[in-house]
Amino acid sequence: MLLQYLIFSVNIVDAQSINSELAYLHTDRNVYVGGESIFYKLYILNNATYKCSDNSKIAYIVIRSIKNNPVIKIHVKIDKGLSNGRIILPDSIATGYYQILAYTSAIKNLGETFYFKKEIFIANIFDKLLNFNTIDLSTKDTNLVSKQDTTINIKTDKNEYGVREKVNVNISNFDAKANVSVSVYEEPQIKMIDKTLVGAINNQKYTLSNNLNKTFYTPETKSKILRGTVVDSKTNEKVKNSIVLLSCLDTIPNLQYAITDSQGLFQMLLSEYYNGKELFLTIKNVPENEKWLIKIEDDFELTSNWNPLITSFNNKENKDFITKSQNISYVNKVYSQDNVLNVKEFNLTKVICPKLYNCSSTTIFPADYISLPDFLEITVEILSQVRLVKEDGKYAIKVFNTLLKEFNKSDPAIFLDGVYVDDINKIIKLGSNQIQKIEIVDTERAFGDLVFSGVISIISKDKEIIRTKPTINSLRVKNMSFSNTDDILNFNSYIPQNKHIPFVKQLLYWHPNLELNVNTNTNFEFYTSDNKANFLIHVEGISEDGRPISKLGRIKVTEPINVNDK
Repeated sequence: MLLQYLIFSVNIVDAQSINSELAYLHTDRNVYVGGESIFYKLYILNNATYKCSDNSKIAYIVIRSIKNNPVIKIHVKIDKGLSNGRIILPDSIATGYYQILAYTSAIKNLGETFYFKKEIFIANIFDKLLNFNTIDLSTKDTNLVSKQDTTINIKTDKNEYGVREKVNVNISNFDAKANVSVSVYEEPQIKMIDKTLVGAINNQKYTLSNNLNKTFYTPETKSKILRGTVVDSKTNEKVKNSIVLLSCLDTIPNLQYAITDSQGLFQMLLSEYYNGKELFLTIKNVPENEKWLIKIEDDFELTSNWNPLITSFNNKENKDFITKSQNISYVNKVYSQDNVLNVKEFNLTKVICPKLYNCSSTTIFPADYISLPDFLEITVEILSQVRLVKEDGKYAIKVFNTLLKEFNKSDPAIFLDGVYVDDINKIIKLGSNQIQKIEIVDTERAFGDLVFSGVISIISKDKEIIRTKPTINSLRVKNMSFSNTDDILNFNSYIPQNKHIPFVKQLLYWHPNLELNVNTNTNFEFYTSDNKANFLIHVEGISEDGRPISKLGRIKVTEPINVNDK
């Protein structure tokens, strides 16, 4: 517990000294169709130097509708201030404008005003009517958020191209090493604002103040932090100095704990071990007749609403572009023309289970004996070192300490399928047919500041812990898996050799991690599709010395598109 306290104390000092962070999310485009992927590159920058931040390791991305309902919530890992991946949009998503937000725990200390926010448009592929309203995107900060950089040049070998033709791109005239993301996509006819990294930094400088949140959020410098409070349900007051235990379904007993502070708050570091697992939390030693509750904070909770100004019904130009996008998406689904993704090889991360003990134990397999109907009979017939005592209609359990040659006065820690169980009566009905094995540690075990008078671990044959009913002082909550990040190296469009197969794309190229070197030209290439349109070459990035890069280039594909209406 002392180590955990020191970790959080150091984090508080770091958060105050680095002046928080700035988030910027570069998406491959701004208009999508349900079922497509949003490719993104996330930049987390130090708010003082604007270099990539090495502070936060976790970031949060939310997509919410115009009604302020979150439709997608993910959290991603950050490596040296950078992350990239993709978000697959559901086919059932409704047509309309959406807002995408990105932030870290450190940014939450500045307030939601400083979250990264931008608008995107998503169309349902089967929506024929397209009865949506447009929103006013001409805000007072438009010039700030869309501001470009003039320190780099984007050159193509020509300005106009035919269909299925190679395009060579050259980025030059930059005097520092930098990491940039590049997207080449059809210029949308629907009105959108391209938020740039240069504009985001200028906007942050324009609005930054010292008005921090009253609640302090510990920066997640190592891994995800689980935050929650313990509340007295009768008085609604926060409970200090209560012990919250955390464990997960496993074949070995595992445990982590935290003690609430004066405000009833507890925090726990969640390592890779907890990724995607159901968390079992309980309060240890709740006084009799008290009803204490565990309340977990929602990392994705947004207290401020998105209130875009509705201007007018969408015009024909908007509808035509969206209908075209729907048709292209439909054709690609019919012909199974997926984009070519170059990805890293998946490496399994070695996770360490927070074991309660590593000492030798006595192991009993009930199947080696005659079948017994319940745990009471098992203790009488098989577990000679365990005693069950019934008092006031409830059972208590004691373990014989072989060192002291007597039964321990306090109850042992009881685990079912790796999960801490706060009451032996929850497992009293388990018999030989339900139990695979029983492990017993009869000596006193210390776990941090906690001391247990022995341990009894029961592993069931069919995950019986799931069927146990949580008490009022217990809670079960699903820990979200991290979204796949840093897996996409680059993306290009596969060109079918058969010229009679439709090949139509609105996204021609995406590279989330293109390196720019000092005074050296950087080149890349891609192919056009059968889509006759104007295309934008959008470059965003940051140099090693903290200078933002935002630049747009343009090309035109002039040969006609041949897409049958869906």
